[in-house]
Amino acid sequence: MFISKRKIKGNTYFYLEDRINGKKISISLGRGEQVEKRIKEAFDKINQEKALANFKVSKTKKIQNITDSELLSLELLKINYALLKEFFPQGFKSFKEDEFVRYAQGSTSVEGNSLSLQEATLVLEKGTVIAGKKIDEIREIENMKFVAKNSEKIKGINEKTIKKMHSLILKGFDEKKPGQYRKEPMFIIGSKVKPSKADDVPKKMNQLILWLEKNKDKHPVELASQFHARFEEIHPFLDGNGRTGREILNVVLQKEGYPRVIINLDNRETYIRLLERVQIKKEYYKFSKFVYLCLEKRAEEIKQIIDDNKDIMLKKLKKQK
Repeated sequence: MFISKRKIKGNTYFYLEDRINGKKISISLGRGEQVEKRIKEAFDKINQEKALANFKVSKTKKIQNITDSELLSLELLKINYALLKEFFPQGFKSFKEDEFVRYAQGSTSVEGNSLSLQEATLVLEKGTVIAGKKIDEIREIENMKFVAKNSEKIKGINEKTIKKMHSLILKGFDEKKPGQYRKEPMFIIGSKVKPSKADDVPKKMNQLILWLEKNKDKHPVELASQFHARFEEIHPFLDGNGRTGREILNVVLQKEGYPRVIINLDNRETYIRLLERVQIKKEYYKFSKFVYLCLEKRAEEIKQIIDDNKDIMLKKLKKQK
């Protein structure tokens, strides 16, 4: 987004401009002092038009469980997320670091890791060894950083990238066979879901990857959600299935311009209960509602940041005059 100026009959007129799906959009800000009065309205209008245009594109995707109002909310989230990155690059960097710490601590805590958010921050940011905590718990948190760096390079989800993720998540836990499909039965404690037989895992995973390839016309939130539910039902590894599955979920979403979905102790019960329900009934598409609600929470956080700093953003634009 930027301000341009044009000479018309000897007078200088200013315009707020941006691009929507490759097409330029331009809103007149008038002359001189008129810019001050019109820029906020023009800024909001451009973002609304971008959201509506992107909404129309998203409607062309296959959708089963997300409403129109939710689709529009998702587009506004992506726009605000991109604005945060565009106007505050340094702030965005620290925002992403905070996001990752919350994600890493949350994802491991769901599996029983006892490190608090503050302790996880010390491990990830300072490399601190936390007194009174098991080395394995510290290693689990550290490994989340390794897998996230690897995820930044991933261009597509396939068996090779999934096994690589798992090998990094379980780095240092050789007895749990990092990066290798299990060769023994698996049981999910307290769940009615029965994971695939060990002998069937390679075939089931191959089928899941083929399913992913054939369903790329689905909305990314629904695609990522359904893949996650199907992956966790197979439970292809001896350990680390949840952390691997949640990383895949976020890789798919981040490639489409979304922030990370954070699953932690606050929403763990809902996550597990709904995951089990959709797996038993084979209604995998219904898991997208949970993912949407997680993203909606992120949308509220990011919108508040944008609202609180809109005057600063407008000042940055006006400096271009």
